[in-house]
Amino acid sequence: MTTVPAGRRRGPSKGDLRERAILETARELLSGKPLADITIDELAAGARISRSSFYFYFESKLAVVVALLRGLAGELGRDAEPWLAGTGPDVPALRASLVALATLWRDQGRLLAGALAAAPGCPPIAEWRAGLREAHVARLAARIERDRAAGLAPDGPAPRVLAALVDDLRTAAFAAAPDPEALVDDLVTVELRMLYGDFPVPGSRP
Repeated sequence: MTTVPAGRRRGPSKGDLRERAILETARELLSGKPLADITIDELAAGARISRSSFYFYFESKLAVVVALLRGLAGELGRDAEPWLAGTGPDVPALRASLVALATLWRDQGRLLAGALAAAPGCPPIAEWRAGLREAHVARLAARIERDRAAGLAPDGPAPRVLAALVDDLRTAAFAAAPDPEALVDDLVTVELRMLYGDFPVPGSRP
């Protein structure tokens, strides 16, 4: 029997690699066609397993989608952290968070758009969307409260109301954009003015 030396971590198991292959296949397929057109047979073939083996890792196509969405949620939280944890009208931090979000929409737009469309009638996806929105709204509302208390931002709508408006604006804008990255500069300007009033944003349009 092969043993792993003390202090050395085992590599991914065969099951982990197959599960990852299914997820990567789903990502690739979603770059070329809508979620509704992808089949279990395609997911299994891309991972080089049988259709029956697929069900050992995921109970349905929906379960694959939910797993992908949870992974995206982790990416979103990581990229937004410097902005959400900061204070004041930090243009570089906000721009960096929006660039990362735009890139995600560029690369995973079909998955995200399909998830948003499916959410009202699909509890697992609706739960994912609600959790993602709540996490962002809560953190942004806390940032708004910090800035107002420090005199860095003017009074205005309740912090959670304003944070929810920002979140909804982002989602609606990116979901409708053929080129998400082209929206970044305008969103930086709009969001900073929503939070800080007539703050002059460098390079913004008058």
